[in-house]
Amino acid sequence: MAIQLEKISGVVGGYLMQYPDESQALAPLVEAVGRGFDFTSRRRYPAHITAGAALLDSSGRLLQIHHRALGQWLPPGGHSEPDDKSLVATALRELEEETGIGVGDVEQLGGEEMPVRIGVYPIPADELRGEPAHRHFDFLFGFRAAGPVEVRIGHEAFAYRWRALNEVDERELGRRLMVLR
Repeated sequence: MAIQLEKISGVVGGYLMQYPDESQALAPLVEAVGRGFDFTSRRRYPAHITAGAALLDSSGRLLQIHHRALGQWLPPGGHSEPDDKSLVATALRELEEETGIGVGDVEQLGGEEMPVRIGVYPIPADELRGEPAHRHFDFLFGFRAAGPVEVRIGHEAFAYRWRALNEVDERELGRRLMVLR
């Protein structure tokens, strides 16, 4: 069963209560939720949801992968699948698929359904996959490695790196993670 829109609406509402200054940036997401648009499938256009894991190691560094399709350094994450029961479940599944780090290797930071960041990102068309240009409504959740972890990069990445939080400034992500760790 796909993630219920009511759960997504609740997560978005809670996030905007904590970060009201982001309401304009998240207006397309709020509008889609308000219309009841089911964006839980990656085949839904003009937008669909993704979820990721902002994973910190014991030194407080952020794990990033070099994403093949987008050519960028990003936290592990990806599309929701029909069996995902929550946005956090999507983030954890993607973390394991892309890095080999499982749910038993991490502890969640902050509230269970409280992302450290929600973003609306343009995604270019991909003719090979038959995907038009669209948007990702991306939910990023914070985690801490419960101990030493071994990263095993999956097929969606070229490489990985651990980056100091003071070098991470995307939408205040570094600052937010510093507070939670």
